[in-house]
Amino acid sequence: MDVRLTKCESNDGEEGDEFQVEFNPSDKVYTVEDAVEACGFGWFQIRLSVFAGLIWMVDAMEIMVLAILAPEARCDYNLETWQEGLITTIVFAGMLLGAGLWGMFMDKFGRRKGLFIFCVFVSVMSLVSAFAPNYPLLVIFRGIVGFGIAGGAQAVTFYAEFLPVKSRAYCLIFIEVFFALGTFVEVLLALVVLGHFKLDWHWLLGFTAVPLFIDLLAFIFVPESIRYLVASNKMENATQVLEQIARINGKKLPEGRLVSKGEKEMIEMLALEQQSPCDDDGETDEDDRKSPTNDDTERLMNRASEKDEEVRQGNFLELFSSQERATTTVLLWIVWLTAAFGYYGVVLLTTEILDIIKEQNADSVNSTLFANTSGSYSSDVLQCTRVEHNRTDGQCKRLEFDDYIQVLWTTLAEFPELYFLGLLFTVLIIERIGRKKTLAVQFSLAVVFFFLMFICPIHKIVLMTLIFGARSALTGAFQAAYVYTPEVYPTSIRALGLGFCSSSARIGAMATPFVAEVLLRKTLRGGEGLYAAFCIVAAICSLLLPIETKGREL
Repeated sequence: MDVRLTKCESNDGEEGDEFQVEFNPSDKVYTVEDAVEACGFGWFQIRLSVFAGLIWMVDAMEIMVLAILAPEARCDYNLETWQEGLITTIVFAGMLLGAGLWGMFMDKFGRRKGLFIFCVFVSVMSLVSAFAPNYPLLVIFRGIVGFGIAGGAQAVTFYAEFLPVKSRAYCLIFIEVFFALGTFVEVLLALVVLGHFKLDWHWLLGFTAVPLFIDLLAFIFVPESIRYLVASNKMENATQVLEQIARINGKKLPEGRLVSKGEKEMIEMLALEQQSPCDDDGETDEDDRKSPTNDDTERLMNRASEKDEEVRQGNFLELFSSQERATTTVLLWIVWLTAAFGYYGVVLLTTEILDIIKEQNADSVNSTLFANTSGSYSSDVLQCTRVEHNRTDGQCKRLEFDDYIQVLWTTLAEFPELYFLGLLFTVLIIERIGRKKTLAVQFSLAVVFFFLMFICPIHKIVLMTLIFGARSALTGAFQAAYVYTPEVYPTSIRALGLGFCSSSARIGAMATPFVAEVLLRKTLRGGEGLYAAFCIVAAICSLLLPIETKGREL
Protein backbone atom coordinates (compact mmCIF):
# COMPACT_ATOMS: atom_id res chain seq x y z
CA MET A 1 0.00 0.00 0.00
CA ASP A 2 1.44 3.37 -1.04
CA VAL A 3 1.09 5.49 2.09
CA ARG A 4 1.98 9.20 2.07
CA LEU A 5 1.85 11.55 5.04
CA THR A 6 1.22 15.27 4.41
CA LYS A 7 2.59 17.61 7.06
CA CYS A 8 0.24 20.58 7.39
CA GLU A 9 0.87 24.24 8.14
CA SER A 10 -1.14 26.34 10.51
CA ASN A 11 -2.96 29.48 9.40
CA ASP A 12 -0.07 31.71 10.53
CA GLY A 13 2.32 29.95 8.20
CA GLU A 14 4.10 27.90 10.85
CA GLU A 15 4.57 24.21 10.52
CA GLY A 16 1.88 22.25 12.37
CA ASP A 17 2.00 18.92 14.17
CA GLU A 18 -0.79 17.16 12.24
CA PHE A 19 -0.25 14.71 9.39
CA GLN A 20 -2.64 13.85 6.62
CA VAL A 21 -2.58 10.25 5.39
CA GLU A 22 -2.83 9.54 1.69
CA PHE A 23 -2.84 6.22 -0.09
CA ASN A 24 -3.44 4.86 -3.52
CA PRO A 25 -7.21 4.29 -3.90
CA SER A 26 -6.55 1.41 -6.26
CA ASP A 27 -4.78 -0.53 -3.49
CA LYS A 28 -7.34 -3.01 -2.11
CA VAL A 29 -7.48 -4.84 1.19
CA TYR A 30 -9.68 -7.59 2.60
CA THR A 31 -10.30 -9.22 5.98
CA VAL A 32 -10.36 -12.88 6.93
CA GLU A 33 -14.17 -12.72 6.98
CA ASP A 34 -14.18 -11.44 3.39
CA ALA A 35 -11.88 -14.33 2.39
CA VAL A 36 -13.93 -17.01 4.16
CA GLU A 37 -17.13 -15.79 2.50
CA ALA A 38 -15.38 -15.69 -0.90
CA CYS A 39 -14.13 -19.28 -0.50
CA GLY A 40 -17.55 -20.49 0.63
CA PHE A 41 -18.29 -24.03 1.80
CA GLY A 42 -16.40 -26.62 -0.23
CA TRP A 43 -14.12 -29.64 -0.09
CA PHE A 44 -11.85 -28.03 2.47
CA GLN A 45 -14.73 -27.64 4.96
CA ILE A 46 -15.93 -31.17 4.20
CA ARG A 47 -12.50 -32.56 5.11
CA LEU A 48 -12.46 -30.39 8.20
CA SER A 49 -15.92 -31.69 9.14
CA VAL A 50 -14.57 -35.25 9.22
CA PHE A 51 -11.55 -34.17 11.27
CA ALA A 52 -13.62 -32.30 13.86
CA GLY A 53 -16.27 -35.02 13.77
CA LEU A 54 -13.74 -37.72 14.70
CA ILE A 55 -12.73 -35.71 17.76
CA TRP A 56 -16.40 -35.29 18.65
CA MET A 57 -16.95 -39.03 18.15
CA VAL A 58 -14.11 -39.89 20.54
CA ASP A 59 -15.63 -37.55 23.11
CA ALA A 60 -18.85 -39.60 22.93
CA MET A 61 -16.97 -42.91 23.10
CA GLU A 62 -15.10 -41.89 26.25
CA ILE A 63 -18.38 -40.89 27.90
CA MET A 64 -20.30 -43.97 26.75
CA VAL A 65 -17.58 -46.36 27.91
CA LEU A 66 -18.29 -45.24 31.49
CA ALA A 67 -21.71 -46.89 31.40
CA ILE A 68 -19.98 -50.20 30.57
CA LEU A 69 -16.77 -49.78 32.54
CA ALA A 70 -18.32 -49.01 35.94
CA PRO A 71 -20.41 -52.24 36.26
CA GLU A 72 -17.51 -54.35 34.98
CA ALA A 73 -15.07 -52.80 37.46
CA ARG A 74 -17.60 -53.30 40.22
CA CYS A 75 -17.48 -57.03 39.64
CA ASP A 76 -13.66 -57.20 39.33
CA TYR A 77 -12.91 -55.09 42.41
CA ASN A 78 -16.03 -55.94 44.50
CA LEU A 79 -16.99 -52.26 44.73
CA GLU A 80 -19.79 -50.62 46.65
CA THR A 81 -22.30 -48.41 44.86
CA TRP A 82 -20.57 -45.12 45.74
CA GLN A 83 -17.23 -46.50 44.52
CA GLU A 84 -18.80 -47.50 41.23
CA GLY A 85 -20.33 -44.03 40.86
CA LEU A 86 -16.98 -42.39 41.58
CA ILE A 87 -15.55 -43.83 38.34
CA THR A 88 -18.04 -41.70 36.41
CA THR A 89 -17.93 -38.66 38.71
CA ILE A 90 -14.14 -38.39 38.56
CA VAL A 91 -14.27 -38.12 34.75
CA PHE A 92 -16.72 -35.20 34.93
CA ALA A 93 -14.58 -33.62 37.65
CA GLY A 94 -11.55 -33.84 35.37
CA MET A 95 -13.55 -32.27 32.56
CA LEU A 96 -14.65 -29.48 34.89
CA LEU A 97 -11.04 -28.63 35.71
CA GLY A 98 -9.71 -29.03 32.20
CA ALA A 99 -12.25 -27.25 29.97
CA GLY A 100 -11.25 -23.70 30.83
CA LEU A 101 -7.53 -24.46 30.81
CA TRP A 102 -7.70 -26.05 27.36
CA GLY A 103 -9.53 -22.98 26.09
CA MET A 104 -6.93 -20.67 27.59
CA PHE A 105 -4.11 -22.70 26.02
CA MET A 106 -5.66 -22.68 22.56
CA ASP A 107 -6.28 -18.94 22.64
CA LYS A 108 -2.66 -18.30 23.59
CA PHE A 109 -0.80 -20.90 21.53
CA GLY A 110 -3.15 -21.89 18.71
CA ARG A 111 -6.07 -24.20 17.95
CA ARG A 112 -4.13 -26.71 15.87
CA LYS A 113 -1.34 -27.08 18.43
CA GLY A 114 -3.88 -27.46 21.24
CA LEU A 115 -5.92 -30.10 19.41
CA PHE A 116 -2.78 -32.03 18.52
CA ILE A 117 -1.73 -32.12 22.17
CA PHE A 118 -5.30 -33.09 23.10
CA CYS A 119 -5.24 -36.07 20.73
CA VAL A 120 -1.88 -37.28 22.01
CA PHE A 121 -2.79 -36.73 25.67
CA VAL A 122 -6.19 -38.45 25.62
CA SER A 123 -5.12 -41.39 23.45
CA VAL A 124 -2.05 -42.09 25.61
CA MET A 125 -3.85 -41.69 28.95
CA SER A 126 -6.81 -43.78 27.77
CA LEU A 127 -4.34 -46.49 26.82
CA VAL A 128 -2.55 -46.16 30.17
CA SER A 129 -5.85 -46.48 32.05
CA ALA A 130 -6.41 -49.79 30.25
CA PHE A 131 -3.45 -51.19 32.22
CA ALA A 132 -4.69 -49.96 35.62
CA PRO A 133 -3.91 -52.83 38.05
CA ASN A 134 -6.28 -51.73 40.84
CA TYR A 135 -9.25 -49.52 41.65
CA PRO A 136 -7.40 -46.43 43.01
CA LEU A 137 -5.18 -46.18 39.93
CA LEU A 138 -8.18 -46.70 37.65
CA VAL A 139 -9.94 -43.74 39.29
CA ILE A 140 -6.82 -41.56 39.00
CA PHE A 141 -6.18 -42.44 35.36
CA ARG A 142 -9.81 -41.93 34.37
CA GLY A 143 -9.80 -38.55 36.10
CA ILE A 144 -6.77 -37.57 34.00
CA VAL A 145 -8.55 -38.82 30.88
CA GLY A 146 -11.52 -36.65 31.85
CA PHE A 147 -9.19 -33.64 32.10
CA GLY A 148 -8.03 -34.39 28.56
CA ILE A 149 -11.49 -35.04 27.10
CA ALA A 150 -12.46 -31.49 28.06
CA GLY A 151 -10.25 -30.24 25.23
CA GLY A 152 -12.38 -32.01 22.64
CA ALA A 153 -15.01 -29.25 22.81
CA GLN A 154 -12.48 -26.91 21.19
CA ALA A 155 -12.91 -28.81 17.93
CA VAL A 156 -16.10 -26.74 17.63
CA THR A 157 -14.15 -23.50 18.05
CA PHE A 158 -11.60 -24.58 15.45
CA TYR A 159 -14.27 -25.79 13.01
CA ALA A 160 -16.42 -22.65 13.34
CA GLU A 161 -13.54 -20.36 12.41
CA PHE A 162 -13.41 -21.80 8.87
CA LEU A 163 -17.15 -21.69 8.16
CA PRO A 164 -18.98 -18.98 6.16
CA VAL A 165 -21.92 -17.26 7.84
CA LYS A 166 -24.69 -19.08 5.94
CA SER A 167 -23.28 -22.56 6.65
CA ARG A 168 -22.03 -22.07 10.20
CA ALA A 169 -25.17 -22.89 12.22
CA TYR A 170 -26.12 -25.92 10.12
CA CYS A 171 -22.60 -27.40 10.25
CA LEU A 172 -22.20 -26.89 14.00
CA ILE A 173 -25.56 -28.56 14.63
CA PHE A 174 -25.06 -31.55 12.36
CA ILE A 175 -21.64 -32.29 13.83
CA GLU A 176 -23.72 -33.76 16.67
CA VAL A 177 -24.30 -36.73 14.35
CA PHE A 178 -20.67 -37.72 15.00
CA PHE A 179 -21.41 -37.73 18.73
CA ALA A 180 -24.28 -40.15 18.10
CA LEU A 181 -22.01 -42.23 15.90
CA GLY A 182 -19.43 -42.38 18.68
CA THR A 183 -22.03 -43.71 21.11
CA PHE A 184 -23.05 -46.41 18.64
CA VAL A 185 -19.43 -47.38 17.85
CA GLU A 186 -18.60 -47.76 21.56
CA VAL A 187 -21.59 -50.05 22.18
CA LEU A 188 -20.69 -52.07 19.08
CA LEU A 189 -17.10 -52.29 20.33
CA ALA A 190 -18.31 -53.53 23.72
CA LEU A 191 -20.52 -56.10 21.99
CA VAL A 192 -17.53 -57.51 20.09
CA VAL A 193 -14.85 -57.24 22.81
CA LEU A 194 -16.87 -58.11 25.91
CA GLY A 195 -19.92 -59.88 24.54
CA HIS A 196 -18.47 -61.98 21.72
CA PHE A 197 -14.81 -62.54 22.53
CA LYS A 198 -15.36 -62.46 26.31
CA LEU A 199 -12.36 -60.22 26.91
CA ASP A 200 -12.31 -57.88 29.92
CA TRP A 201 -12.76 -54.11 30.21
CA HIS A 202 -8.98 -53.50 29.94
CA TRP A 203 -9.18 -54.46 26.27
CA LEU A 204 -12.23 -52.24 25.74
CA LEU A 205 -10.38 -49.16 27.06
CA GLY A 206 -7.44 -49.98 24.83
CA PHE A 207 -9.53 -50.20 21.66
CA THR A 208 -11.42 -47.03 22.62
CA ALA A 209 -8.13 -45.09 22.34
CA VAL A 210 -7.55 -46.15 18.71
CA PRO A 211 -9.67 -43.49 16.86
CA LEU A 212 -7.62 -40.63 18.29
CA PHE A 213 -4.40 -42.22 17.06
CA ILE A 214 -6.02 -42.30 13.61
CA ASP A 215 -7.02 -38.64 13.92
CA LEU A 216 -3.39 -37.75 14.57
CA LEU A 217 -2.61 -38.61 10.96
CA ALA A 218 -5.07 -35.96 9.79
CA PHE A 219 -2.95 -33.17 11.27
CA ILE A 220 -0.71 -33.46 8.20
CA PHE A 221 -3.52 -31.86 6.18
CA VAL A 222 -5.04 -29.58 8.86
CA PRO A 223 -3.75 -25.97 9.01
CA GLU A 224 -3.83 -23.54 11.90
CA SER A 225 -6.97 -21.45 12.37
CA ILE A 226 -6.86 -18.43 10.07
CA ARG A 227 -8.63 -16.28 12.63
CA TYR A 228 -6.11 -17.20 15.30
CA LEU A 229 -3.25 -16.34 12.90
CA VAL A 230 -4.76 -12.94 12.14
CA ALA A 231 -5.38 -12.26 15.84
CA SER A 232 -1.71 -13.13 16.43
CA ASN A 233 -0.67 -10.74 13.61
CA LYS A 234 0.73 -13.57 11.47
CA MET A 235 -0.67 -12.23 8.23
CA GLU A 236 1.73 -14.06 5.93
CA ASN A 237 0.86 -17.44 7.44
CA ALA A 238 -2.86 -16.62 7.36
CA THR A 239 -2.62 -15.65 3.68
CA GLN A 240 -0.94 -18.97 2.84
CA VAL A 241 -3.75 -20.89 4.56
CA LEU A 242 -6.40 -18.85 2.77
CA GLU A 243 -4.72 -19.55 -0.56
CA GLN A 244 -4.79 -23.26 0.26
CA ILE A 245 -8.52 -23.10 1.10
CA ALA A 246 -9.30 -21.19 -2.10
CA ARG A 247 -7.34 -23.71 -4.19
CA ILE A 248 -9.10 -26.72 -2.65
CA ASN A 249 -12.55 -25.12 -2.98
CA GLY A 250 -11.86 -23.90 -6.52
CA LYS A 251 -12.46 -20.26 -5.57
CA LYS A 252 -10.53 -17.00 -5.74
CA LEU A 253 -9.55 -14.78 -2.85
CA PRO A 254 -10.58 -11.11 -2.91
CA GLU A 255 -8.13 -8.73 -4.56
CA GLY A 256 -5.56 -6.96 -2.44
CA ARG A 257 -3.81 -7.96 0.74
CA LEU A 258 -5.05 -9.45 4.00
CA VAL A 259 -5.47 -7.02 6.90
CA SER A 260 -7.12 -7.19 10.28
CA LYS A 261 -10.65 -5.92 10.67
CA GLY A 262 -9.47 -3.01 12.79
CA GLU A 263 -6.92 -1.99 10.16
CA LYS A 264 -9.50 -2.13 7.38
CA GLU A 265 -11.89 0.03 9.37
CA MET A 266 -9.10 2.53 10.01
CA ILE A 267 -8.20 2.64 6.30
CA GLU A 268 -11.83 3.19 5.38
CA MET A 269 -12.07 5.97 7.94
CA LEU A 270 -8.90 7.59 6.62
CA ALA A 271 -10.29 7.39 3.09
CA LEU A 272 -13.26 9.48 4.20
CA GLU A 273 -10.91 11.95 5.83
CA GLN A 274 -8.57 12.18 2.86
CA GLN A 275 -9.37 15.83 2.43
CA SER A 276 -6.79 17.84 4.42
CA PRO A 277 -8.07 19.10 7.78
CA CYS A 278 -5.42 21.83 7.75
CA ASP A 279 -6.32 23.97 4.72
CA ASP A 280 -9.25 26.31 4.83
CA ASP A 281 -10.03 25.63 1.19
CA GLY A 282 -10.11 21.89 1.79
CA GLU A 283 -7.15 21.24 -0.51
CA THR A 284 -3.53 20.31 0.05
CA ASP A 285 -0.87 21.66 -2.27
CA GLU A 286 1.61 19.30 -3.87
CA ASP A 287 4.46 21.41 -2.47
CA ASP A 288 3.33 20.70 1.10
CA ARG A 289 3.45 16.92 0.68
CA LYS A 290 6.20 14.91 2.23
CA SER A 291 7.04 11.26 1.82
CA PRO A 292 6.69 9.34 5.06
CA THR A 293 9.65 7.98 6.92
CA ASN A 294 9.74 4.37 8.14
CA ASP A 295 8.88 5.59 11.63
CA ASP A 296 5.86 7.48 10.30
CA THR A 297 4.59 4.45 8.43
CA GLU A 298 5.13 2.20 11.43
CA ARG A 299 3.26 4.64 13.64
CA LEU A 300 0.38 4.65 11.16
CA MET A 301 0.22 0.87 11.08
CA ASN A 302 0.33 0.69 14.88
CA ARG A 303 -2.50 3.18 15.05
CA ALA A 304 -4.48 1.21 12.49
CA SER A 305 -4.14 -2.04 14.47
CA GLU A 306 -4.94 -0.59 17.89
CA LYS A 307 -8.48 -1.95 17.78
CA ASP A 308 -7.24 -5.52 17.39
CA GLU A 309 -4.95 -5.28 20.40
CA GLU A 310 -7.66 -4.26 22.84
CA VAL A 311 -8.37 -7.87 23.81
CA ARG A 312 -5.58 -9.91 25.38
CA GLN A 313 -5.51 -13.47 24.08
CA GLY A 314 -6.60 -16.19 26.49
CA ASN A 315 -7.02 -13.82 29.47
CA PHE A 316 -9.80 -14.96 31.84
CA LEU A 317 -10.60 -11.40 32.93
CA GLU A 318 -11.51 -10.53 29.33
CA LEU A 319 -14.69 -12.58 29.82
CA PHE A 320 -15.81 -9.78 32.15
CA SER A 321 -14.08 -6.80 30.50
CA SER A 322 -17.37 -4.94 29.90
CA GLN A 323 -20.87 -5.03 31.33
CA GLU A 324 -22.23 -6.54 28.12
CA ARG A 325 -19.59 -9.27 27.99
CA ALA A 326 -19.89 -10.05 31.70
CA THR A 327 -23.68 -10.38 31.35
CA THR A 328 -23.23 -12.66 28.34
CA THR A 329 -20.73 -14.86 30.20
CA VAL A 330 -22.85 -15.32 33.33
CA LEU A 331 -26.05 -16.00 31.37
CA LEU A 332 -24.27 -18.51 29.13
CA TRP A 333 -22.89 -20.35 32.15
CA ILE A 334 -26.47 -20.76 33.43
CA VAL A 335 -27.67 -21.91 29.99
CA TRP A 336 -24.88 -24.50 29.63
CA LEU A 337 -25.26 -25.76 33.19
CA THR A 338 -29.00 -26.26 32.69
CA ALA A 339 -28.57 -27.96 29.30
CA ALA A 340 -26.21 -30.57 30.78
CA PHE A 341 -28.17 -30.83 34.05
CA GLY A 342 -31.37 -31.52 32.14
CA TYR A 343 -29.96 -33.70 29.37
CA TYR A 344 -27.99 -36.11 31.57
CA GLY A 345 -30.82 -35.97 34.10
CA VAL A 346 -33.31 -37.24 31.54
CA VAL A 347 -30.91 -40.04 30.60
CA LEU A 348 -30.71 -41.17 34.23
CA LEU A 349 -34.39 -40.46 34.85
CA THR A 350 -35.37 -42.92 32.10
CA THR A 351 -33.81 -45.95 33.79
CA GLU A 352 -34.88 -44.83 37.28
CA ILE A 353 -38.54 -44.47 36.34
CA LEU A 354 -38.58 -47.83 34.54
CA ASP A 355 -37.04 -49.34 37.67
CA ILE A 356 -39.71 -47.70 39.83
CA ILE A 357 -42.50 -49.10 37.63
CA LYS A 358 -41.09 -52.62 38.05
CA GLU A 359 -40.96 -52.19 41.84
CA GLN A 360 -44.60 -51.27 42.16
CA ASN A 361 -45.65 -54.90 41.49
CA ALA A 362 -48.98 -54.19 39.85
CA ASP A 363 -51.84 -56.59 40.59
CA SER A 364 -53.58 -56.73 37.25
CA VAL A 365 -53.20 -55.76 33.61
CA ASN A 366 -54.78 -52.50 32.46
CA SER A 367 -54.57 -51.69 28.79
CA THR A 368 -56.07 -48.21 29.11
CA LEU A 369 -53.94 -45.08 29.07
CA PHE A 370 -54.32 -44.44 32.79
CA ALA A 371 -54.96 -46.81 35.64
CA ASN A 372 -58.51 -47.26 36.90
CA THR A 373 -59.57 -46.07 40.34
CA SER A 374 -60.36 -49.48 41.81
CA GLY A 375 -56.84 -50.02 43.05
CA SER A 376 -55.75 -52.54 40.42
CA TYR A 377 -52.89 -51.21 38.32
CA SER A 378 -51.02 -52.34 35.26
CA SER A 379 -47.33 -53.12 35.48
CA ASP A 380 -46.97 -50.59 32.66
CA VAL A 381 -48.48 -47.74 34.69
CA LEU A 382 -46.49 -45.44 36.94
CA GLN A 383 -47.94 -44.49 40.32
CA CYS A 384 -46.92 -41.47 42.39
CA THR A 385 -46.92 -43.28 45.69
CA ARG A 386 -43.93 -44.58 47.60
CA VAL A 387 -41.06 -44.90 45.18
CA GLU A 388 -38.20 -45.16 47.68
CA HIS A 389 -36.46 -48.47 48.17
CA ASN A 390 -33.22 -49.77 49.58
CA ARG A 391 -30.32 -50.64 47.32
CA THR A 392 -27.87 -53.39 48.12
CA ASP A 393 -24.19 -52.64 47.76
CA GLY A 394 -21.79 -55.17 46.40
CA GLN A 395 -24.21 -56.76 43.95
CA CYS A 396 -22.54 -57.74 40.72
CA LYS A 397 -24.09 -58.68 37.41
CA ARG A 398 -22.03 -58.65 34.24
CA LEU A 399 -23.71 -57.87 30.94
CA GLU A 400 -24.07 -60.83 28.60
CA PHE A 401 -24.09 -60.91 24.79
CA ASP A 402 -27.88 -60.53 24.64
CA ASP A 403 -27.67 -57.53 26.99
CA TYR A 404 -25.22 -55.77 24.65
CA ILE A 405 -27.52 -56.52 21.69
CA GLN A 406 -30.38 -54.85 23.58
CA VAL A 407 -28.23 -51.81 24.42
CA LEU A 408 -27.16 -51.63 20.76
CA TRP A 409 -30.76 -51.60 19.53
CA THR A 410 -31.72 -49.08 22.19
CA THR A 411 -28.92 -46.80 20.98
CA LEU A 412 -30.08 -47.14 17.37
CA ALA A 413 -33.68 -46.47 18.40
CA GLU A 414 -32.64 -43.12 19.86
CA PHE A 415 -31.28 -41.83 16.54
CA PRO A 416 -34.57 -40.86 14.87
CA GLU A 417 -36.23 -39.51 18.00
CA LEU A 418 -33.31 -37.68 19.57
CA TYR A 419 -31.05 -36.57 16.78
CA PHE A 420 -33.30 -36.29 13.76
CA LEU A 421 -36.21 -34.71 15.66
CA GLY A 422 -34.21 -32.63 18.14
CA LEU A 423 -31.51 -31.48 15.74
CA LEU A 424 -33.73 -31.15 12.68
CA PHE A 425 -36.13 -28.92 14.58
CA THR A 426 -33.19 -26.77 15.70
CA VAL A 427 -31.92 -26.51 12.12
CA LEU A 428 -35.34 -25.43 10.89
CA ILE A 429 -35.74 -22.55 13.34
CA ILE A 430 -32.25 -21.32 14.23
CA GLU A 431 -31.77 -19.26 11.05
CA ARG A 432 -35.37 -18.07 11.06
CA ILE A 433 -35.88 -16.85 14.61
CA GLY A 434 -32.25 -16.52 15.73
CA ARG A 435 -30.02 -18.20 18.30
CA LYS A 436 -31.49 -16.64 21.45
CA LYS A 437 -35.10 -17.49 20.63
CA THR A 438 -34.10 -21.00 19.54
CA LEU A 439 -32.54 -21.62 22.95
CA ALA A 440 -35.63 -20.22 24.67
CA VAL A 441 -38.01 -22.34 22.55
CA GLN A 442 -36.08 -25.57 23.21
CA PHE A 443 -35.92 -25.00 26.97
CA SER A 444 -39.63 -24.05 26.99
CA LEU A 445 -40.52 -27.29 25.18
CA ALA A 446 -38.55 -29.22 27.78
CA VAL A 447 -40.56 -27.46 30.51
CA VAL A 448 -43.82 -28.54 28.86
CA PHE A 449 -42.69 -32.17 28.66
CA PHE A 450 -41.53 -32.17 32.30
CA PHE A 451 -44.85 -30.75 33.52
CA LEU A 452 -46.83 -33.28 31.47
CA MET A 453 -44.96 -35.97 33.41
CA PHE A 454 -46.83 -34.72 36.49
CA ILE A 455 -49.87 -36.63 35.23
CA CYS A 456 -50.13 -39.59 37.52
CA PRO A 457 -50.88 -42.45 37.21
CA ILE A 458 -49.60 -42.52 33.65
CA HIS A 459 -48.96 -45.32 31.16
CA LYS A 460 -45.35 -46.24 30.44
CA ILE A 461 -45.66 -45.60 26.69
CA VAL A 462 -46.95 -42.06 27.27
CA LEU A 463 -44.25 -41.46 29.87
CA MET A 464 -41.46 -42.67 27.57
CA THR A 465 -42.80 -40.41 24.80
CA LEU A 466 -42.63 -37.41 27.13
CA ILE A 467 -39.13 -38.34 28.27
CA PHE A 468 -37.89 -38.65 24.69
CA GLY A 469 -39.55 -35.30 23.91
CA ALA A 470 -37.71 -33.61 26.79
CA ARG A 471 -34.45 -35.24 25.76
CA SER A 472 -34.89 -34.13 22.14
CA ALA A 473 -35.56 -30.55 23.20
CA LEU A 474 -32.52 -30.47 25.49
CA THR A 475 -30.36 -31.99 22.74
CA GLY A 476 -31.45 -29.15 20.48
CA ALA A 477 -30.77 -26.57 23.21
CA PHE A 478 -27.29 -27.99 23.74
CA GLN A 479 -26.48 -27.68 20.05
CA ALA A 480 -27.91 -24.17 19.80
CA ALA A 481 -25.59 -23.21 22.67
CA TYR A 482 -22.65 -24.71 20.73
CA VAL A 483 -23.60 -22.48 17.79
CA TYR A 484 -24.11 -19.28 19.78
CA THR A 485 -21.08 -19.41 22.07
CA PRO A 486 -18.29 -19.40 19.43
CA GLU A 487 -20.15 -16.66 17.58
CA VAL A 488 -20.56 -14.28 20.50
CA TYR A 489 -16.93 -14.23 21.72
CA PRO A 490 -14.07 -12.60 19.76
CA THR A 491 -11.23 -14.72 18.38
CA SER A 492 -8.85 -13.72 21.18
CA ILE A 493 -11.02 -15.39 23.86
CA ARG A 494 -13.33 -17.62 21.80
CA ALA A 495 -11.77 -20.90 22.97
CA LEU A 496 -11.58 -19.59 26.53
CA GLY A 497 -15.26 -18.60 26.52
CA LEU A 498 -16.36 -21.97 25.14
CA GLY A 499 -14.06 -23.76 27.58
CA PHE A 500 -15.55 -22.18 30.70
CA CYS A 501 -19.08 -22.71 29.36
CA SER A 502 -18.15 -26.39 29.02
CA SER A 503 -16.88 -26.34 32.62
CA SER A 504 -20.23 -24.96 33.74
CA ALA A 505 -21.95 -27.81 31.91
CA ARG A 506 -19.86 -30.35 33.83
CA ILE A 507 -21.13 -28.89 37.11
CA GLY A 508 -24.65 -29.65 35.89
CA ALA A 509 -23.63 -33.15 34.82
CA MET A 510 -22.09 -33.85 38.23
CA ALA A 511 -25.12 -32.51 40.13
CA THR A 512 -27.87 -34.27 38.19
CA PRO A 513 -27.42 -37.80 39.67
CA PHE A 514 -28.43 -36.42 43.09
CA VAL A 515 -31.76 -35.39 41.55
CA ALA A 516 -32.42 -38.25 39.12
CA GLU A 517 -31.25 -41.02 41.46
CA VAL A 518 -31.83 -39.61 44.97
CA LEU A 519 -34.49 -36.86 45.01
CA LEU A 520 -36.62 -38.72 42.47
CA ARG A 521 -36.82 -41.65 44.87
CA LYS A 522 -38.10 -39.35 47.62
CA THR A 523 -40.57 -37.36 45.55
CA LEU A 524 -41.25 -38.12 41.90
CA ARG A 525 -42.86 -34.78 41.12
CA GLY A 526 -40.23 -32.94 43.11
CA GLY A 527 -37.46 -34.29 40.86
CA GLU A 528 -39.36 -33.56 37.66
CA GLY A 529 -40.35 -30.13 38.94
CA LEU A 530 -36.75 -29.19 39.70
CA TYR A 531 -35.70 -29.97 36.13
CA ALA A 532 -38.64 -27.89 34.85
CA ALA A 533 -37.68 -24.97 37.12
CA PHE A 534 -34.09 -24.95 35.85
CA CYS A 535 -35.32 -25.00 32.25
CA ILE A 536 -37.62 -22.02 32.92
CA VAL A 537 -34.66 -20.05 34.28
CA ALA A 538 -32.52 -21.06 31.28
CA ALA A 539 -35.24 -19.96 28.83
CA ILE A 540 -35.40 -16.54 30.47
CA CYS A 541 -31.59 -16.25 30.49
CA SER A 542 -31.54 -17.09 26.77
CA LEU A 543 -33.84 -14.19 25.98
CA LEU A 544 -31.81 -11.84 28.20
CA LEU A 545 -28.56 -12.47 26.31
CA PRO A 546 -27.42 -9.02 25.11
CA ILE A 547 -26.36 -10.03 21.58
CA GLU A 548 -28.11 -11.92 18.80
CA THR A 549 -25.44 -13.53 16.59
CA LYS A 550 -27.64 -14.59 13.68
CA GLY A 551 -25.98 -13.45 10.44
CA ARG A 552 -23.07 -11.78 12.26
CA GLU A 553 -19.42 -12.10 11.37
CA LEU A 554 -17.21 -13.96 13.82
